[in-house]
Amino acid sequence: LAMQSDRKTVVKNDEMVVVCISNTLFASRSLLLVLSDGDGMGALAMQLVDPAKGIVKGEVIIPSIHSARVSAIAMDPIGTAAGHGGVGGELAAVGAADGTMTLWRFISSHYWPLRPRLRMGGHGGHRIHSVAINSALNVCVSVSDKNCCIFDITNGAILRSFAPPNDIGLSTKSKIKASQIHTVFADSPALCVTVQGFVVLLCKTTYFETVGTVMSPVVTVSLQLFSLEGTHIGSKILEPRRRIPHRILATADGRGVMVCGGEGISIHQVSSVQPLKLIDEWRITEGGGAGIHPIAAYDIDFGPTLTKPVVAAAGCSQGALQLHALQGISSWSEENKKGSMSVAVGNALAKPAQAVKNAVGSVKGIGSRVVGFGKDIGREAMSDVKERGVFRRLFSGSS
Repeated sequence: LAMQSDRKTVVKNDEMVVVCISNTLFASRSLLLVLSDGDGMGALAMQLVDPAKGIVKGEVIIPSIHSARVSAIAMDPIGTAAGHGGVGGELAAVGAADGTMTLWRFISSHYWPLRPRLRMGGHGGHRIHSVAINSALNVCVSVSDKNCCIFDITNGAILRSFAPPNDIGLSTKSKIKASQIHTVFADSPALCVTVQGFVVLLCKTTYFETVGTVMSPVVTVSLQLFSLEGTHIGSKILEPRRRIPHRILATADGRGVMVCGGEGISIHQVSSVQPLKLIDEWRITEGGGAGIHPIAAYDIDFGPTLTKPVVAAAGCSQGALQLHALQGISSWSEENKKGSMSVAVGNALAKPAQAVKNAVGSVKGIGSRVVGFGKDIGREAMSDVKERGVFRRLFSGSS
């Protein structure tokens, strides 16, 4: 699924290094652009990688882009790569621990830029946890502990800046005073801006609960929905087993988001009427996933494109990659399909009482509490993928 944008973190000298892979193919549509932290001191590393051979064709490290290490990277296609007019390429937002964010433009038929187009602040020197960019709306977003900033990517002007919500509903449910609740934006790369103009991000809330004569701190993670005007629309408190999610991916129509966290992936509605309502859940394990190394989903992607999904791939803990065949990939799937993935999600949104599993029909592995997510792809589906050339489209780098 090299065609899809992918944000990952890898461990290097006990530090987390952020890596981002482009949607667009560069150098005559044969290479992928990979951006990452260059040296842990503010440098940005750029690489051109051949996805078919798995080798690096070229690389460069630009030093001192920021005064502290790069902490977050997001990319979004522009021009022909995004299905619009103009020169194709990628826009990249790079956030750092010094509280600044830089905006880069990479054109598929041009040389690499050696300096950013724009530099943006707004966080008072606090470390940026996550960034997101939406070229269709001309906005990019950066998030630190106590601030979320929305910028205009045409000139770098800050459009909105807002703090975490004061109350996410804990005071009502647990009879806790609002003054006892401390909420910050979570230290996670999970952040997205939907095409309909909503910002979905995470908050971490800490409060104290009295057990007998002892006061113990309790930490709660929640999904938050904001408009681009900075208006708080709604919250969704996540179950403790979900831990702090690692990725939030919006659907193509912007009416739902997929949240990758502990034990699997949940799908939530993006709406002002029913904000972040749980639509369905795809589980990757039967049990609770407890232990030193709990099972979690770190990323999800759809190929060859999000608008026309054929295969779903979930990057899981312990280096596992789980694949699942969606409708239309084989004759078996053709007999069972009742619409594409986007149609299924749309039906569930139109009829809140109807879960995604009912909209999809009898396709295996889709629906609530999925066990062994991806194992149902089977030899039959995989062989059909190879026969149709989809496997080559996903992994050879051709569009």
